[in-house]
Amino acid sequence: MNCYAWLRGPALGTTAAIAGLLASPVLAATGGEGGGGLPQLDADTYPTQIFWLVVTFVILYLIMSKVALPRIAEVLEERQERIADDIETAERLRAEAASVQAEYEKALAEARGKAQDLFRETGALIAKDHTDAETEAAKKLARKTKTAETRIAKQRAEALENLRTVASETAAAATAKLIGIEPSANDVSRAVEAAAGGEA
Repeated sequence: MNCYAWLRGPALGTTAAIAGLLASPVLAATGGEGGGGLPQLDADTYPTQIFWLVVTFVILYLIMSKVALPRIAEVLEERQERIADDIETAERLRAEAASVQAEYEKALAEARGKAQDLFRETGALIAKDHTDAETEAAKKLARKTKTAETRIAKQRAEALENLRTVASETAAAATAKLIGIEPSANDVSRAVEAAAGGEA
């Protein structure tokens, strides 16, 4: 309550002073005549009005030039700097994005080239391995075939030799039974050879 009373006192005094200033020209214009009139149209008050107009203009000009306008200029300058910084940042980010995209495309092209080279190299290696495998298989097959042929020829020779022996023994025994004379081994061998040669 004391604060409000303290504020109310000067405010009432100021209000009273303003009312007095406003009322004095009116009283001066109407003084003694009792008639009405507009004080602002009274030529006697023009110098005072012009004086206060000039004082008010000077005060407002000083306030605007010293306080308001510098602050406005500072705010506009800060805003302009912020906009310039934002534009510069956007340009830098755009340039970085373009650089990253170019590097990505370059890396992608290199990767595709390397993949194609690797594919060709792999195909050549597979073809070479396949050819080598076929060659090695053919060599193994030839060796096995030669070994088998040698073994078959040896077994055939042994079989023929055994067959000649059995044939000679059988022919000697049959001749001895038929004619009662046992032929010599040389005669039997020659007869078997002759028979084998005639069959061949």
